Amino acid sequence: MILKNIKNILFIFFLFSSHFFLTPPPLKTHSISEFKNNNYSPTTCNVTNYDFTFIYDNYDKVFKVHGLWAEQCEECLECGYPYCCNTSNMSYVYPNDPTQIEFLNTRWFNATTSQECSTSNNGEEVPLFRHEFFKHASCTRMRTTSAFLDLVMRLYDAYYELYVANKCYGYNQLWLNIDGNFSYNNVTKCLQ
Repeated sequence: MILKNIKNILFIFFLFSSHFFLTPPPLKTHSISEFKNNNYSPTTCNVTNYDFTFIYDNYDKVFKVHGLWAEQCEECLECGYPYCCNTSNMSYVYPNDPTQIEFLNTRWFNATTSQECSTSNNGEEVPLFRHEFFKHASCTRMRTTSAFLDLVMRLYDAYYELYVANKCYGYNQLWLNIDGNFSYNNVTKCLQ
């Protein structure tokens, strides 16, 4: 009986003392990025940095270009990455330059996805390159598929061997962060 009473007293003491003496869990803090508006679609964007993104191609066993998108606009630094900006003066023309065609066929990730930003075929399944052009080039000064692809090809030549090839083993995606002048910011993200 005495042992039972001691156990009850110890149990009550533990409950009482734990309420007052145990450190409460820290309050959750939020970074600004958690509050970013993911629907930011400005009509103009002076890009402060870009993400140059790649997807691992399991068939060819290499990372291939996913896209190049503005990560932040000078006009609203806290707004998050812009997309589907002003597409009114953009039209998709598949490249006719043999070098660009070869690049799309061998170094751009071959997939289809829904078109989000073009008013003429919104929601339609389109090649990934076309999707990227309207969704992301629309937030830059590149208004033609040729100009967008030329820039991506130049960046690929400058950065692929140094920062993409033989990196991020076992990951599905690789992102390079580059500044508004297209210089590498020493940030590589390996993502599943």
